[in-house]
Amino acid sequence: MTKRVIFQAHWFLGITAGLVLAVMGVTGATMSFEDEIMKALSPSLFFRGVPATPDLSPDALVARVEAQHPGYRFRRIEWEMARDRSHGVRLVKRQGKAVRLDGRVDRATGEWLGEPRGASFFATVEDLHRWLALPGGASGIGRQITGFAALALIFFSLSGLYLRWPRRAGDWHEWLVLDLRKSGRNLWRALHAIVGTWVLAAYLLSAMTGLWWSYDWYRRAATYTLTGKAVGKDGDEAPAKAKKAAPVTQDRAWANFRRETGNRYSWVAISAPPPGKHVLNLQALPKDARHERQWDRFSYDTRTGERTRRDLYDTRLIGTIVSQSMVEVHRGAFLGIGGRIIIFVSSMTMPLFAITGYLLYLSRRRRQRQARRLAKELKPAGPNDLVIAFASQTGTAELKARDAAIAFADGGASARVVQLHALTPELLAATRRLLLVVSTYGEGEPPDMAKGFARRMLASIDLSHLEFGLLALGDREYRAFCAFGRKVDQWLISCGARPMRDAILMDRNDPLADREWQALLASLGAHEPARAVTPEMSDWTLVQRTTLNPGSAHAPVYHLKLKPPHDDIRWQAGDLAEVQPKLLEEGTGAAVASDQLAKQAFVDAARRDGGRGVAVMASLPHSILPPREYSIASIVEDGTVDLVVRQVRRPDGNLGIGSGWLTAGIKVGGTVAMRVRPNPGFRVEANGAPLILIGNGTGIAGLRSHLRAQAHAGCKGHWLMFGERERAHDAFFDSELQMWLQDGTLARLDRAFSRDVECGRYVQHLLAGARSSLDDWFARGATILVCGSLDGMAAGVHSALAEMLGEEILSELAEAGRYRRDVY
Repeated sequence: MTKRVIFQAHWFLGITAGLVLAVMGVTGATMSFEDEIMKALSPSLFFRGVPATPDLSPDALVARVEAQHPGYRFRRIEWEMARDRSHGVRLVKRQGKAVRLDGRVDRATGEWLGEPRGASFFATVEDLHRWLALPGGASGIGRQITGFAALALIFFSLSGLYLRWPRRAGDWHEWLVLDLRKSGRNLWRALHAIVGTWVLAAYLLSAMTGLWWSYDWYRRAATYTLTGKAVGKDGDEAPAKAKKAAPVTQDRAWANFRRETGNRYSWVAISAPPPGKHVLNLQALPKDARHERQWDRFSYDTRTGERTRRDLYDTRLIGTIVSQSMVEVHRGAFLGIGGRIIIFVSSMTMPLFAITGYLLYLSRRRRQRQARRLAKELKPAGPNDLVIAFASQTGTAELKARDAAIAFADGGASARVVQLHALTPELLAATRRLLLVVSTYGEGEPPDMAKGFARRMLASIDLSHLEFGLLALGDREYRAFCAFGRKVDQWLISCGARPMRDAILMDRNDPLADREWQALLASLGAHEPARAVTPEMSDWTLVQRTTLNPGSAHAPVYHLKLKPPHDDIRWQAGDLAEVQPKLLEEGTGAAVASDQLAKQAFVDAARRDGGRGVAVMASLPHSILPPREYSIASIVEDGTVDLVVRQVRRPDGNLGIGSGWLTAGIKVGGTVAMRVRPNPGFRVEANGAPLILIGNGTGIAGLRSHLRAQAHAGCKGHWLMFGERERAHDAFFDSELQMWLQDGTLARLDRAFSRDVECGRYVQHLLAGARSSLDDWFARGATILVCGSLDGMAAGVHSALAEMLGEEILSELAEAGRYRRDVY
């Protein structure tokens, strides 16, 4: 019923407004390159060559032009800075209503050169475009008709999109590919629908900006939305009534403007001061301007020549820029030459829709049965044809799942991305094809978000209708490599699901396994390769490194600040930094952890150096070592990525590769190859809900980033539980924590110091003594964030929470995003 009503409205408006829109489209396209066309038609009028005599001043130029046109007064000079060009001048004469005269003048003599060829033609085209050249001009019925047509164009665009929605919505061929082998009605409809999709965004832009000149209410509302100011309420005085006034000089103000700005501008519009006013307004176009409304604005007192206002384009808010550049937005010039071409082409296609629309209407009555069949075929495909499910702890599996969805979209297919716990029996029953990206956590455990699903796997359901492919992520350093992924694979097969191929087991970033995964995606219609979400490594500058535990007898802990290579890099609280370390010079026979490739590369370099100790960090490529991940301890507003790194020494006395490079290998002022990586599993929104933050050691980093984000957003009332060795040396960021207690960001701070005699507890022991308080916080919707070591702390915290709440409730909290961990 809805589709029929929309279709009836679509064709009815089409046969009434279609012709008007065709006229507006062709005239708009004609005006797209009006300036370039007129300059090409009258080159000698615009480009006069450099005169032998000096330029006339503005006052002298105005005097000579007005002398040649008695009764006219200058309204505006378009002053060209290039001396080989003439100036543009606008004159106005009052004869009941204002009569306007535009033309070019010689910059050295003031001689009136006349209008360029085509000026009257383009004036008529503009009248047709704006009000169909009907009597009354801007105040007549023509303006109302074109305004209605602009509203109709918005309706055509949106209703056309709805009406042409193809049966296979994910197939980009059906959306964008025009089959010219069709004929008759089929070809007319294809042209109408496919070309309409191509130009949809351009038409919406043209219509929504065109309404700016059609309806005052729309202009006022749009201006207020963009700038926050009502039209005419910006503090300016009402314009004075026209009256005879003494001549106002401009030369002094002009001289000061030229002295202040030099040759920065290519073109300056000089507007005549309002009657009775002594203000000269200038609009200056920079030489590198992208469009013709990219003005800097200046005002000068004509009596003293002093500048009273300077309004630079680059300092305005984007809403103000758009509202002041609406003409350029409307014709696409706001986006440069590419935008102008797009609007030109889309405007020229407007008659196509009027013609094909009329042809389709005339044949409609003869093809009712075919039209009904066609409407039946346009029903969209079911949403669960292809589902991609992920189970992720640090975000890698989620990123790969979303990369796959992007690849399917690029290939014209659609895929629904869900968390693994969302795979209910009902969803599985409605799904035909399933892809899974499943990580294994710790020693064969499922990620926190998948623990509820892992329990549900104990039940057997009929999945004989389902085809699936599985990518299991893991690390061969762990004995239970990809254990959870294997369990999911075995369970699906036991329920009758048919594997598309054997499960793909990926060891960290194994390129062979990645190619197998990409091949599987491509076989299902994905564009290959999937686009990478994680950026490449770049050079970050170490600007500060301080010791957080000076005087401690234990391993030193450092707070590092790294400045990004450019300001466009963004991250959120909870995200990770991936650092590409280099090897350190550590004497003859230096050892390199357990990475066999790094070992061999070091041995080869040492042999080349005669067996002596070498600084191999300069001779090995970054890719020879696996990157190290660190929790980010700062937010974007800090301007740096902060890390908290404990310096590790192996039993042989050598520094660990990652921590050694960051704490001893790189000097302050040096660069580190690094990138930030999203960690969706440890992100939360600053929405006012309380956080319970639990961690130990260098895990303070991930918790600090969340506290800084909450403080920046003004969200207060959180609880931090933190554990370390000794209060005297290991109270990391104590002054910052005390400040957050004072301003309310932290409502409660509990710390445990295991080596202090008066304490002797670990952070997990703090939970048992806070049982009643925790119940109240959970009732208020608190989210638990745990960051720190997996062995000991994280396991102990999980056991304590499970004892209090029950394993099932804890899993439900994890699935709801209220129990998140970043542990290592």
